[in-house]
Amino acid sequence: MTMTRDPATVPAPDGVLGRVLRGPDSRAASVAVPVGAVLAALVVGGVLMAVEGVAPLSAYGEVVLGVFGRTRGLIDTAVMATPLILLGLGVAVAYRARVFTIGAEGQYIAGALAGTAWATVGPPLPGLLLLVSGLAVAVLTGAAWSGVAAWMLARFGASVVITSLLLNYVAAAALAWAVRVGIRDPGSFTPQSRPLGAAALPDIPGTGVHLGFLVALLAVPALAAVLRRTRFGFRVEVLGAHPEVLAATEARPARTRLAVLALAGAFAGLAGFVEVAGVTERMTPAFATGYGFTAIIVALLGRLRPVGVLVAALLLAGLTVGFDEAERVFIIPSTTVGVIQALIVVFFVAGDALSRRPGRRRR
Repeated sequence: MTMTRDPATVPAPDGVLGRVLRGPDSRAASVAVPVGAVLAALVVGGVLMAVEGVAPLSAYGEVVLGVFGRTRGLIDTAVMATPLILLGLGVAVAYRARVFTIGAEGQYIAGALAGTAWATVGPPLPGLLLLVSGLAVAVLTGAAWSGVAAWMLARFGASVVITSLLLNYVAAAALAWAVRVGIRDPGSFTPQSRPLGAAALPDIPGTGVHLGFLVALLAVPALAAVLRRTRFGFRVEVLGAHPEVLAATEARPARTRLAVLALAGAFAGLAGFVEVAGVTERMTPAFATGYGFTAIIVALLGRLRPVGVLVAALLLAGLTVGFDEAERVFIIPSTTVGVIQALIVVFFVAGDALSRRPGRRRR
């Protein structure tokens, strides 16, 4: 009898990405590698600034002051970190299961767009109910958008990497149409949606940070508990390590993969609507800012662990906020943060590879 290979049972890759996702051989290295990658990236970034005639220490001092030394520094960092935390948590779950999705950006847009449409042109509801229902619509839309990639994998064997990436462009096209036609504010001369109004997120009392940041913080221990203490979390780990073992048990890898992608999409959709309800209060063509792609860096830098994702998101948000302030004092290219983020990834992968050299392993 001839047997065909189910794409759901294909072993996880053994290349660079596979080694990164497995993590280093020791707990010390699991912390040292990302910390070293950040420090090395900052050093190289300092050299590049020195070439441009900017004193690196002074510039980095201004970055720190931009976050901790001004009134809104920490507030802006928390606000910017909120979508990165939620997106990073979703990516982390998917990558722990070796489901390599690159569709967080599209799910982020789709969830925000659906939630905004519900809150602005949907049924008239009281403020709190409108906000809660808008969040629910965004979560379900993000999960469904991500589920398309899972369905195409199960039905046609299509690569999740490719389908999730292409769905990003579909979501961006839907956003461009919606803010110009579908949910456009008739009183505006520029393409943008109607304001959310009563569906906007309130601030946490006494902080100036919208309530979405608290939601993101609570999601960290909640996801950690799910991954550690539930059958779903066990299946995620087994799917990531030995999918053929999961296939031999009562669980079907295809269903687990669908659940993983749906959960990742739900986090992304939640992040999208939280950003609208807490920050922009309406959607414009510029809503797609690349948070979904930055979330991949957040997840990898955080070692695919919820607490690590939280730390990495705050770090990258702080760098962005700090450099925005430093650019007002020094002549620093606006792409500096992007360069440093790219360097972090390069040094992270290189450091992880070095930590796995046979001569460095414990005997």
